[in-house]
Amino acid sequence: MDELRDEAALRERAIALANAGGIAHSVEVLAELGLVQSASVEVKVHKASSLFKLYILNRSEAFFGFYPLRERSLTIDGGSHTFYDVTGKDTTLFHHSAGPDDASLGSQYVQQAQVWFDSVWTTIAYERPV
Repeated sequence: MDELRDEAALRERAIALANAGGIAHSVEVLAELGLVQSASVEVKVHKASSLFKLYILNRSEAFFGFYPLRERSLTIDGGSHTFYDVTGKDTTLFHHSAGPDDASLGSQYVQQAQVWFDSVWTTIAYERPV
């Protein structure tokens, strides 16, 4: 739709930071309960739109899923905004596991997911307190 455009009010919504805060709290609780030896959380954000979710665990497992886009309307600061939004709660996650063979499909997938993540983390991402 031609009337759907980039709007600062929509970009400033704090959904991602709220989700990151929930993850950070869960990790802290694991440490408090003694279920893990130690735990820490670093959060960085970037201005690119997320079209998928990716979780990488210990550089050995990856979970990946596409975000479907849906048109939504939302009132922000008294104004109505219609926009395309990602819907991640119902995203199907696909599991990939690195094996003992670096040439296996699972190992290559996890390695490349980590390379992609590291490239975003060290270039366009910046720290943001949760």
